[in-house]
Amino acid sequence: MRSGLNNTWRAHVAVIGLLFCTSTLADCLKDAEGQVICGLGSCARDAAGQVFCSAFKDGEAIRNRMGEVLCGKGQCRIDQNMQAWCATSQGGGADRDRNGKVLCLNGCEPASKAMCEQTAATP
Repeated sequence: MRSGLNNTWRAHVAVIGLLFCTSTLADCLKDAEGQVICGLGSCARDAAGQVFCSAFKDGEAIRNRMGEVLCGKGQCRIDQNMQAWCATSQGGGADRDRNGKVLCLNGCEPASKAMCEQTAATP
């Protein structure tokens, strides 16, 4: 019985560790010229290989149907009409319902290029 409790405890610790590791979306990616671009949130490459990152801690960068990278303060999703929407709250969650409509924590706003940044990494 004791080994079962130890395995359960280890599984819980592993899940908690995974949550802490994935909660921060800060990111860096190499662009088409080989330059490393970083941001406070996640990063994505556009169709031309340029890298754009969310300017918000735990924000998301998402590539739309045209290959353009748009960013938001929180998680972003593409809706049934192929429009990118992001949570209005910094680090907020977003997902699609069964009809493809995007729903967000504290509401959604359109993803935009204005919420992106391109900061070159330095040694």
